Amino acid sequence: MKNKKGLIIGVCALVVLIAAFIVIYNIAKPKPSSGSAASEQQTAQTDDSSVTDADSNDAGSEENNSDAAGSKNIIIEVKSADGSIVTYEVSTNADFLRQAMDEAEGLTYDGTESEYGMMVETVNGEKAVYAEDNAYWAFYVNGEYGQYGIDSQPVNDGDTYSIVYESADASANEAGSKHIIIEVTGSDGNTVTYEVATDAEFLRQAMDEAEGLTYDGTESEYGMMVETVNGEKAVYAEDNAYWAFYVDGEYGQYGIDSQPVEDGVTYSIVYEAA
Repeated sequence: MKNKKGLIIGVCALVVLIAAFIVIYNIAKPKPSSGSAASEQQTAQTDDSSVTDADSNDAGSEENNSDAAGSKNIIIEVKSADGSIVTYEVSTNADFLRQAMDEAEGLTYDGTESEYGMMVETVNGEKAVYAEDNAYWAFYVNGEYGQYGIDSQPVNDGDTYSIVYESADASANEAGSKHIIIEVTGSDGNTVTYEVATDAEFLRQAMDEAEGLTYDGTESEYGMMVETVNGEKAVYAEDNAYWAFYVDGEYGQYGIDSQPVEDGVTYSIVYEAA
């Protein structure tokens, strides 16, 4: 009886110990919610870092693109023998046309190098060599015949540079019905002569058609008062000089906008000092 009583007491003590162990375990065991919060916080930090890095990369990319873009926006046109035109829009920092042509995606060219730069002979695979086929590549700047080769032609923002296949045979066939001579005599007494085949009614149009002749002046209701010819200026109010116009040696009675053009006549533009 005494042994039985001791057994019962021992069992009760064991039960109490087990219950106490369970309570202590529940209190001390790791909380899942804390782990989830830490995980979420870490995930949020990772996402924020990714966003920050992405924004940083995007900003850097935009900055690089801005640096890569040129400060001059120009157009290069190529007109082939068949009359088709290919246009290239170029953003560049080039000083001269050749570099800008190198930057025009899809534009190809080749030619003969010289001490003055390249003489262009082939553009986009089309060849034009005067000695071989009486054709050449002409260069225009904003519609005006270019005065420089591609290595020395300055590049200015907003300009259009045209590369045009031109045939001497075609030019002859398209020649005007009037054949005239335009002479320019500078202050040094040297005379440059231009032979022009034209259908122009008035002298100004014929002057526009004279290859290599340049001029400028002041526009008025009566037409242009010419002040600069081939880069030489003559303004009476400034230097007591002017450009005089002669028709077959006789002093002209009209300005260039109203001077009639007649076949076989010589028109002289002469620098004269008062």
